[in-house]
Amino acid sequence: MELCVYSRKEATFENPISGKVVKPKSEMFFSNGYLPDWFLIEVLSRLPVKCVFRYKCVSKRWRFLTSATSFASLYVSRASLLLPPHQTPWTILANTLRVKKGVGFFLAQSFLPDLFCDNRLHTRFNTVHFPYIVSPEGGEGYNIVAVSDGLVLYDRGVCVEVSDYHIYNAITGHCVTVPRPSMCFGYVSTGFLAKSEGGSLKSYKVVRFDCQFGESYILKFEVFSSETGSWRSVVVHMDLAIEVVWLRRPVSLNGKLHWIDRRYGIVAFNPFDDFNQCRVIGLPADIDEQCIDARNNGRPILLDVHQGRLRYTEVSVVPVYPFGFSSISVWVLDEYDSSSWTLQHRVKISDLSFDDILIRKALNGIIPTPIAFHPFDPSIFYLGFGDTVVSYNMKTLKLDALVDPADVQGTVQRSGRENSLKEMPCWSSAFLFTLPPWPISLPIKKETVSKW
Repeated sequence: MELCVYSRKEATFENPISGKVVKPKSEMFFSNGYLPDWFLIEVLSRLPVKCVFRYKCVSKRWRFLTSATSFASLYVSRASLLLPPHQTPWTILANTLRVKKGVGFFLAQSFLPDLFCDNRLHTRFNTVHFPYIVSPEGGEGYNIVAVSDGLVLYDRGVCVEVSDYHIYNAITGHCVTVPRPSMCFGYVSTGFLAKSEGGSLKSYKVVRFDCQFGESYILKFEVFSSETGSWRSVVVHMDLAIEVVWLRRPVSLNGKLHWIDRRYGIVAFNPFDDFNQCRVIGLPADIDEQCIDARNNGRPILLDVHQGRLRYTEVSVVPVYPFGFSSISVWVLDEYDSSSWTLQHRVKISDLSFDDILIRKALNGIIPTPIAFHPFDPSIFYLGFGDTVVSYNMKTLKLDALVDPADVQGTVQRSGRENSLKEMPCWSSAFLFTLPPWPISLPIKKETVSKW
């Protein structure tokens, strides 16, 4: 099709704002109203990702152009230049999915008004739609167990001993089923590692860790690899007696998963190698060890990754009358290959600033549970304070309530090793969920695609 360009350089007009006489830029027209592929790609690659996926429905041609791997690569490269990091959509995702009666999908709670438009915490919960897949066993125990690269791994097992994993893309609404694991563990802590390239999922690992009662020199894992399509059993013999803090989820960094041990530190496991080994990274020397004992089980601590480095946060459970805790501390691991930590922040409870809602909770002896770090602002992290979501600013030393307690009433969570559901805030299993510039495409089978 012929491309015609017309220029009207002689025309001028007065700018209504500045009052200056200016010349318009050259105008471009396409003969017969036809927009060539290169022009459509240039326009679509500059739109928000949610708009791009909405416009796939315009025509088969538009769908073909935006579904190409080359378009995804172009979009990702431009997004990294045009979209500032602080505008990247993110949320804090609760771990429990609840069935909405009479409607054919499940709901997950998030703490943002719109996952796809901004990242300002809001007083109302929003819902993220999950696919409806009929389970032959039935039941309503649907837990988010891990997130990676904009993908969600959730478990539809009807009891603690049985796991039924699915990987879900929150933007496209697609999901893929992971084959049933073969091993039966008493209590499972699950990790998820995804590798993507050019907007496509290249490989992933699902790791099940058998969290045993008491200390053990033998660690048992079961690893699913997308490359082989099967599970394999991994047994690691340790020189130290390990007892992980099973309430806290594993953290992924450098292709490894990390669990907290009650005595020795962080247990790191690499599912991508065949050496069947685990490394132990020592924790800071001056932590409050009561935070990870059997009674507290890690509720007052958080091990997480921020800007490529491990961070360890604790709310000391040493009581200071009339409060139930004494301080908040944050450490950063200096180098990944070392066990050297730097104390980044520590504040006594007497120096903290509470708002009216939180001071009443503090005086009642409630101990906050760290949830996640702000993905871009290193001075802010979030805590669950009873039934309220709280932000803490390490610069201002202020705790602010961000969520109305009425919004979290009735939150359902599986209780520990028991096959039961309790109504309680599930801060210890919440996730920071950051969307990538382009949604990761899954190897979808036709029957597993959900309808929004």
